[in-house]
Amino acid sequence: MDSTPNTNIDISVVMCTYNRPDMLRDALESLAGQETDGLFTYEIVVVYGGKEEMSLPVIEQIAAATDVPVRGIHEPRRGQVIARNRALDEARGAWLAHFDDDQIADCRWLVELLTTAREKNARVVGGALFLKLPEGCQRELTGQCRRMLGESVNWDEVQEYSRKEGPGTGNVMFHSSVFDEVGRFDESFQLRGYDTDLYRRVRDADIDAWFTPRAIAYHVTPSSRLEDDYFRETSLHNGWSFARRDALEWGRLGALGVLIARVGQATVFHLPRLAMAHLSGSRERILTARIRLWRVEGYARCVLYSLAPKLFSQRGFFSRFEFRAEQRRFATE
Repeated sequence: MDSTPNTNIDISVVMCTYNRPDMLRDALESLAGQETDGLFTYEIVVVYGGKEEMSLPVIEQIAAATDVPVRGIHEPRRGQVIARNRALDEARGAWLAHFDDDQIADCRWLVELLTTAREKNARVVGGALFLKLPEGCQRELTGQCRRMLGESVNWDEVQEYSRKEGPGTGNVMFHSSVFDEVGRFDESFQLRGYDTDLYRRVRDADIDAWFTPRAIAYHVTPSSRLEDDYFRETSLHNGWSFARRDALEWGRLGALGVLIARVGQATVFHLPRLAMAHLSGSRERILTARIRLWRVEGYARCVLYSLAPKLFSQRGFFSRFEFRAEQRRFATE
């Protein structure tokens, strides 16, 4: 679906989805109800893959119920990074606010992003992302666990992002000129890491990026994501993605140096913490220690494979976690 072109759009809210109609509906309803304070106009662009009948009717229903322009774009190629780049092509606004289909936006989300951008004369602004846990969930997740589930930094005031802490694509707004300057999302990052890679290029281009705790969104977290297997897969891929980012920035030997430091840190700190966690019997402390070790494992697998792909083929690892496209790309970089 599409609509008559409208050049009077200040912000394009862009989102990708794949066969999740219920989550999509909740996300779109929150986006369609954004307050603007008369400061800007906005549109919502949804790039969807998978079965058209699972996404398009929801998009059309929301579009019919709001004055906000809502457009659905079908992308036949698989991959969320491909979909995000398609959204960049379709967006009409000078600003592009990125959102995920498993999130719910506070009604002041866009106002706060744009206000901070204007106050700080910034071209990149990210907001706060909190977990929306399943009803009745009593787990007291540690900060490490919450971050692995997508929660943002817990800074309580407006401040610049650092090298270690950058915005994620679930809650961030870019001026369109940023993509002209640093390029688009790298489609070789299949599942995770494409946002940190983009932020690396933003930082290298000396483009300031700011965080505001007032631009709030909530990440819907189903019970399946609270299982240890989900944390393990996410942690491994997180470590893998960080290794790729470091190798792109410092080269493979530089990443090897970081790996040596990470292994030393794991030996001195993480393994003893895991032992202490087992003694305490705390499920969350044990999981937190394992997450740190899984991230080191993912980092190590990536670096060793990049240095000696035949010796460290990682065939079973790639098969299980579907890193095949990244495997092919990293072997040739």
